[in-house]
Amino acid sequence: MTSPIKSSKMVKIDKALEMLYGSIRMDILDSEILPIKSAFNRVLVCDIKAKYDLPQNNQSAVDGYAVSAIDTFNASPSNPILLRLKSKITNSDFTITSGETTYVLTGAPIPKGSDAVIMVEYTDVVQPGMIQICKSVPPGEDVSWKGEDVNQGEPILKKGMKLKPQDIGMLGALKIRSVEVFKKPKIGILSTGSELTSLDSNNQEGKIVEINSLVLAAMTIDIGAEPVLLGLVKDEYEHLREKISESLEKIDILIVTGGTSAGLFDFTVKAIDSLGDPGVIVHGVAIKPGRPTSLASIDNKPIISLSGYPVAAMIGFYVFARPLIAKMLGSTYELEPRVRARVTRRIASNVGMRSFVRVKVSDTHGKYVAEPVRTTGSGILSSMIHANGLLIIPEDIDGIDENQEVDIILFRPIQ
Repeated sequence: MTSPIKSSKMVKIDKALEMLYGSIRMDILDSEILPIKSAFNRVLVCDIKAKYDLPQNNQSAVDGYAVSAIDTFNASPSNPILLRLKSKITNSDFTITSGETTYVLTGAPIPKGSDAVIMVEYTDVVQPGMIQICKSVPPGEDVSWKGEDVNQGEPILKKGMKLKPQDIGMLGALKIRSVEVFKKPKIGILSTGSELTSLDSNNQEGKIVEINSLVLAAMTIDIGAEPVLLGLVKDEYEHLREKISESLEKIDILIVTGGTSAGLFDFTVKAIDSLGDPGVIVHGVAIKPGRPTSLASIDNKPIISLSGYPVAAMIGFYVFARPLIAKMLGSTYELEPRVRARVTRRIASNVGMRSFVRVKVSDTHGKYVAEPVRTTGSGILSSMIHANGLLIIPEDIDGIDENQEVDIILFRPIQ
């Protein structure tokens, strides 16, 4: 080993993150150019400004007749007003004068001299070249003005934004066909444990099917990164050390599950710490579930070692991997929906430990209540299925009292 493990006592989450970030240099990820139809959920490399106004002209918001609003004043079904009907617009200089109108389609430019549009429903062609108006309209009625949506030169999308459907739509409206985005960071996922077997293995008798890689790969995709499944390694020190060393060459962040506690065959932390400086910087985090979590850095590659228990691994990924991936992308991770809810019973917690409690939030007579899921062991994956939210209890309190209102992070809708 190159050095002793740097921290053998539990470290608070914020301090652990600070130590992790301080141990690595946040290199800028490579970028790529993608057509906008393939850019959903990707992160922009640079700001995007509008090259022109949107709309580019004053245009009609309906099918109807472009008019000067003053020509329609006092018009009604009982007092219709006649206007001369000009031919359809032929160019950008097309003009109507007082007493004239012309037909326009939705989205079409309106002619010079007009400042309103009357819907077809309020008109009637009474004779060739003449139209009857049965409604008075104010200036601006059913007109989308030039630059009403976006002004030329206006910043539209910012560097570090993750592109959402409305962003893709705006890019299309501005006739931007492709954008520069960061490449997805590659997140290596390596599972350890001699007691485990893969889902595809034919020899599963007496073994536990390894599922952490499935769960963490899905979470990786959900956050906008690319999972790299590195397989399953037995609890053999040299084999584990070699596999981790090889894996670091292929990925941007390495996630290892299992082998982080103080058990006889838990070699993960020792293997990582033997590979280079600074090695393991945190071993043991004040988090429940997931206390055995360790954080390391080898040659500027961050390594997050998570508990082998699925729920603890999920919480550890949520707390440590998610913000790290966002930092690599120069972005901010998205906050899940939150609601205020009243807890149905007291929830105890250890002072000095940040607890992530699985709860089921329901709507009771228009008010939200949060019921702790009773089976909450860090290996009980069904607790994450029965729950739809997380209650985070800070380190400085010993629990939440019955009927106390708290913030709940929702990861599924309230039924």
